[in-house]
Amino acid sequence: MAFKYGDGQAHVCLKIPNKTSGCFQEAEFQPVSTEFVRTSCLQDLIWSLSKATNLSEADSRYFKELSERFLQFPSPKTGFRQRKEYRQLSRQERSNFHRALQILYEEGTIRLYAKLMANANPEVKLSPEFLGFQRVFLALVDDTVSLPYWDYTADFETDNPVNSILWTPDLLGNGNGQVVTGDFRHWRTTHGPLQRRYGESNYGVLISRDVIAKIMTKCDAADITYPIGTDIDEQYVMEYHQNGVFNWVGGTVADADTAAYDPVFYLISACTDHIWEVFQYRQRVACNKVPATDYPNKDAFKKMFGFSELINAHGYSGHWTTAWYNYTRAPYCPNCNSEFLWCDKLKTRCVADSRRNDFNIGPKQHLDLNIDTEVEYIPRKIAFPQLPSPFNDGRTLVTGKRDAKRAFEARFMRRRNNQVKPRVDKPSQDVGITPTTNETTTESD
Repeated sequence: MAFKYGDGQAHVCLKIPNKTSGCFQEAEFQPVSTEFVRTSCLQDLIWSLSKATNLSEADSRYFKELSERFLQFPSPKTGFRQRKEYRQLSRQERSNFHRALQILYEEGTIRLYAKLMANANPEVKLSPEFLGFQRVFLALVDDTVSLPYWDYTADFETDNPVNSILWTPDLLGNGNGQVVTGDFRHWRTTHGPLQRRYGESNYGVLISRDVIAKIMTKCDAADITYPIGTDIDEQYVMEYHQNGVFNWVGGTVADADTAAYDPVFYLISACTDHIWEVFQYRQRVACNKVPATDYPNKDAFKKMFGFSELINAHGYSGHWTTAWYNYTRAPYCPNCNSEFLWCDKLKTRCVADSRRNDFNIGPKQHLDLNIDTEVEYIPRKIAFPQLPSPFNDGRTLVTGKRDAKRAFEARFMRRRNNQVKPRVDKPSQDVGITPTTNETTTESD
């Protein structure tokens, strides 16, 4: 540190780490104010020097006692829960869910679970432990919260998922930088403000129904979990594809050190768990397998990370979806049962509404929505990347308007030339997130 008085004023010169210097250099190419750069980069330096992600003895004891309570009371005290697709929640249900998350954030529970996930990632990622740990993590997050799931396949079906109405103040808030709209605006993490940067990374793509159909061709848990035998096998691994969704959203959730601070993390993880439950149902009825005994390696009886009174095999048990929660069927044609979704009759699939008010092929125009809230943003270095991950499919934040325009023009030409006639309205028959039809998770059409 040195003091200079050349102009009659005191100046403090600090030698800063390369990471912080890189933050200032990166900011030169961003349309942000000098004050924002100074604040953001120096805060990043402070957070990087803290030990905020380490689990304390009290933290570890909390999760140990939580797993003990599960063994004593193997169902939620507030009753059996049904997880719906997020956009199928009623306005009151959505408001209650947002409020419940806000309470968990304010009382520190979100911070506690984010720390657990940050510490668990080196232990459970790239292994069969991942799916079971995630299931227990979601189930025990809080007795008062019934988590919905985000059916990301409906957004994959849009002209470009960055145009989805999901990223609006009434739903999850903006996705193009620091979250400044919606009920989760101004949430903070151990690495600074809650951020998203959808569709910008070279890695990351939403999961399609075709990918899910491919996963459903397998019968063994070893086929859909790490480790894998060859690179070709990776296309069936659920963790690989979930990483793609995290990286597509970008920002906070793309860093395993901070991912669980973003509410969208829980919605993404719940959808993956839903797909896994459908896979386990198929194991029972189509493959003559018992999912609870299908743990792929010798670690089935190893203590589960964090939840030390449980073993890894507990995560594969059917108990969770028979005594704890189940899932409603993912949105399907002809009505999709949501004001934020519509049935594309050419595909017979539900598609997320677009929030664009220029090029919009959907039946509803949201003229009061701006396509993107202007926010300042400096890319933050990812401490623990969500990898491996599929690459971006070419639909990016930059191409959002172009992709919407092309889809609009193509739809206009088809209608004008009458080259394609809509199919008769009927429920979609493709293999996606289908109803779970065992005795405890059946939902009739």
